[in-house]
Amino acid sequence: MKKRKASKGLFLTFAICAAAVAVGCNNLDRDNAVLVLSIRQENTIATKAGNVPVPDTNQFVLQITNSSGEYVYNGAYGARPDKISVPAGAYDLSLTSELFGSPVWERPVYGDRVSVVAVSGENIKVNFLCKMINSGLRVKMTDRYVSKYPGSLIVTQENGSLVYTSSESRFGYFEAGNATFSAVANDGTSQQLFSKQFTAGQMLTLTLDAGSSDTGQSFSVKVDTTATYLSQTILVDEYYESAGDGLSAGTAFSVAEAAQHPEESVWVWGYIVGGDLSSSAINFEAPFTKNSNLAIAATPACKTREQCIAVELASGSDIRETVNLVDHPEKLGCKIYIKGTVKESYFGLVGLKSVKEFQLE
Repeated sequence: MKKRKASKGLFLTFAICAAAVAVGCNNLDRDNAVLVLSIRQENTIATKAGNVPVPDTNQFVLQITNSSGEYVYNGAYGARPDKISVPAGAYDLSLTSELFGSPVWERPVYGDRVSVVAVSGENIKVNFLCKMINSGLRVKMTDRYVSKYPGSLIVTQENGSLVYTSSESRFGYFEAGNATFSAVANDGTSQQLFSKQFTAGQMLTLTLDAGSSDTGQSFSVKVDTTATYLSQTILVDEYYESAGDGLSAGTAFSVAEAAQHPEESVWVWGYIVGGDLSSSAINFEAPFTKNSNLAIAATPACKTREQCIAVELASGSDIRETVNLVDHPEKLGCKIYIKGTVKESYFGLVGLKSVKEFQLE
């Protein structure tokens, strides 16, 4: 389960909070620590899953393990003791509405996870505030996509897959992490189209289109005031096939293709997704502090470092003057074509340096 991120405004996010509080109490077990658990639930939690009701929290699965991985408690949250006495040490506490495994239809899972260090003679108060821990996906297919890729779409992760048809309107639920999308023809043959990273708590509606090779990729984001819903349109052709040779902006390589042309001076297209690069991180949100580099990716919603190309914005260059995110944060999400020399490693990523030309779309 991923760690939470801070939220702003009316966005619905959930957090876990665990505070170890020493309480002066004559009744404490001086040889052991005592875990005292509680849970809070937001009234709007069900909106994450399209108003699917949240199960009774008393039926949530509570698992407490020590540093050796041995269970201290494994059962229903509502059946737990009011106070759980444990020897001093480190403990992991997991609370989930159910034990989620393979991808499944219409089944959001809620929970939290927290680690504590228990000290003998102290009460450790642990307060859970639930969040959705899997990711919802609904797929829509345009007529052009169905015409070019008749049959079904299979979305696959290591622990299983779901099959979407053009008439399917339900949300499927997946673990946070990478998934591959493949078109399955009526004769059973399949071809992989692209892969995508799922984020815990995200409700994603993905529209698949099959445009011509010279059609630009479109993208839109809709944010609800009570839950984060993303809506994207993907032109499958831009992911799966390309006639580009990198010799012009019109035949620019994709981000993925650029990696196959080290030390060549070529055109590459992508979306500006971040800046402030270091050897281990990219800042994907304003404000930015470095005008000397930026990151581009195949989609404007990309938040995964490994799917980016690092672009050098040399001092005094036109590209630095025009698109650096310190002075031009509004360029975040813009599509750009860049001619430069591909490097195998720049800030630990495939890089584009010595930029000669660029064009903004």
